[in-house]
Amino acid sequence: MNNLELPAYMLAWKTSSEVECMDDVPAGDARRTIRGFRANEKFDRPAPTFSFDDPNEEEEDRLSKVARYWKAHDQERTQRESRFCELLDAEEATASRKRLEEAVRALKKAQQVEKAREKEKEKGKGKEKEKEAGLSWSAKGKGKEVGLPGSASAKGKAKEVPKMPKKPTPKKSKHDIHSESEEEEEDEDDELQSCIYCMKKKIPCVPQTGKKVCVACAWCKMKCEYFDKTVWDVMEGGEKVAEAMRELTKLEWHRTTSLLEKSWYNLDICTLNLEQTVDRDLMEADGKVLTLLDMKSRGVEIPLDVEKRIMTNRGSIVASYTTHMEHIFMRMNLIKKRTGWTKNELPKSTLGLGESVAGPSSRTETSGNKRKAEVVSPQFGSRTAEPNLEPPNRTIMNRTIRTGSYGSQPVRFMVLLKPRI
Repeated sequence: MNNLELPAYMLAWKTSSEVECMDDVPAGDARRTIRGFRANEKFDRPAPTFSFDDPNEEEEDRLSKVARYWKAHDQERTQRESRFCELLDAEEATASRKRLEEAVRALKKAQQVEKAREKEKEKGKGKEKEKEAGLSWSAKGKGKEVGLPGSASAKGKAKEVPKMPKKPTPKKSKHDIHSESEEEEEDEDDELQSCIYCMKKKIPCVPQTGKKVCVACAWCKMKCEYFDKTVWDVMEGGEKVAEAMRELTKLEWHRTTSLLEKSWYNLDICTLNLEQTVDRDLMEADGKVLTLLDMKSRGVEIPLDVEKRIMTNRGSIVASYTTHMEHIFMRMNLIKKRTGWTKNELPKSTLGLGESVAGPSSRTETSGNKRKAEVVSPQFGSRTAEPNLEPPNRTIMNRTIRTGSYGSQPVRFMVLLKPRI
């Protein structure tokens, strides 16, 4: 039903609610007969009218009117059902996609909420540890300040001021998840930046311990200069853009090559169709030539115009076939040269005097089985015609066109080569 050609007003329907489906009228319904005919209200085509009192209107005319009406009715109903099913499937696909997007959105939101809760818990644990550490340090300081009453050391010395305790840094939990961007930033910080001189010379920048210059700059007696962070970001972004452009160029090359190979195989199919057409035309022309020779051998006088027309017709078929095949093979050769960088080996065939060219994949060598044309004549009986090949034979695909003579009449023979299996 999806392969039906729908009219424009049906294609204008965008939702399934706009389609008004029609009821199915079975074949045995009385409404399909002449006497019980009744038009469908949902089918807006004009209904046939009958005049039973008119003597000029016959039963066959009424029957044809009813048949045409119900044929158009059934076609309209099928088209509406097809459009309704198509729109309904599209709406269901859209609804399912929206539900999936909402589910993904809700899942992401839940993950974010869980991450926020984990961070709050970690912050609370860190604050509790800080409070405990502060209380322990304050208790130790008070114990040092309070001395024994009879000790002489406590009298001569001033009160010691306790030192402020250092805030302990909270340890990261084992389940803390690092994002990929944070890991990349840490790796970039760990990597040593290369100086401008080493980058220009494309050599590794080896720093020296205790010195501000690298080995290469110390050898050249110059200071190490480094790029700013923004310059590094710009350079890395440029490299990424260049890499993306190279990938896009490769994809475009592959796309162009695929289209050219598709054109090559389309030309291959064109050659096969052309061969079939020429086979039929040549069979008709050969039949006319053999009939002409048979009539001449019996002594029937044939006008020169008719004989010349028959020979010219056959020669024009061969000439047009040769021209078309050479043109097609030239295009196929150009396509093969264009797609040579992809290392795709397209099939080969022979054209002309053994010249290797790109051709259909089902072509075989011309050194196979060659059949000789047999001519049956009541005067000479059954014999094999072996024409004198004055001009060189010409091989086009799997055909060899030869010129020769049969008796006193010039004849052209086309020998078909059977492909090897």
